[in-house]
Amino acid sequence: MVTRLDVDTDLLQAAIALDHEATTDTIVAKALREYIQRRQQLKEAVLIGAEAADRGDVIDGEVAIAALQDKLNAWRNEAS
Repeated sequence: MVTRLDVDTDLLQAAIALDHEATTDTIVAKALREYIQRRQQLKEAVLIGAEAADRGDVIDGEVAIAALQDKLNAWRNEAS
């Protein structure tokens, strides 16, 4: 199927510069594949989170952030 797309020229050139042998068609195809893959990963993560919430296997956001901050501080103290 042939589809006409209006793509930002600067974005396209930047993508081509990252993959020197790429063509416009291959860049668009790669972008779509990556988009689909990331969206599938996001859907899976949401499902996993929803299942955990249904089981009651979640913690309060503030508690989680505090625990992560404690870990970060501990790593910083070990590094110094």
